[in-house]
Amino acid sequence: MDDTSMLCWLKQQVRVLEAWREELACRSEIDIPTVTRLECHYAWLTHEISRLDRPLRAA
Repeated sequence: MDDTSMLCWLKQQVRVLEAWREELACRSEIDIPTVTRLECHYAWLTHEISRLDRPLRAA
């Protein structure tokens, strides 16, 4: 798998997390621990994508 394909897959995972976040927000009862874990993972993943994407844009 090349770097571009990997980044595309990772960005797709961000979209999945965003959809999951929206689904959780629509529930009548909010599961705070799940939302917190999801937000932490989302922040970590988007940071890593940004870090990995910089060298590809510079090339």
